[in-house]
Amino acid sequence: MEQKIVYFEKAGKINTEQTLMLAKERAETLGLQKVVLSSSSGFTSRMALKIFQDTNIQLVVIGTSRAGFQQDLLTILEQKGIPVRFSSEVEYAYPEVVMNAYRKVSEGMKVVMDLGMIVAEEELTAENKEIVAVAGTGPIGFDEGGGADTAVVMVPRKSEDFHKLPVKKEDRRDIKEIICKPR
Repeated sequence: MEQKIVYFEKAGKINTEQTLMLAKERAETLGLQKVVLSSSSGFTSRMALKIFQDTNIQLVVIGTSRAGFQQDLLTILEQKGIPVRFSSEVEYAYPEVVMNAYRKVSEGMKVVMDLGMIVAEEELTAENKEIVAVAGTGPIGFDEGGGADTAVVMVPRKSEDFHKLPVKKEDRRDIKEIICKPR
């Protein structure tokens, strides 16, 4: 199989719309039913509502904390039946050294792994069922941050299973495809 990966020259918010469009396109092509996205303030969620409005793809939103999320948007998401969770309210963990390794690929790559664990822990998707996960570069310490710039096709796993390797090597690859990321 040959598939393109989009590399953004700059990380951050400027890539949010294109990242969401690429995620939508790939989910539709693969017939995936769920797109999980990180949205700290609600900026990415609000844009995703528009981009995914005429699809059968279910969105799941993972924020950082309830206090930092736009309350009017939280109400809209809940009214639409879109699951919203906040990482500060979910117990999951993996070693800091592993988080830092993912950050070396991109900040968003570390966060998509978080998303996979959170949706598995919260039973918002079936384990071993592929999803598209969308994350990005956060606003703290980065001028262009605060939006989506990384998207992958992945298999969610609970954090307790993070250290376990499946027997079959092909089952070990949780990140199935990289759709886009900052260069």
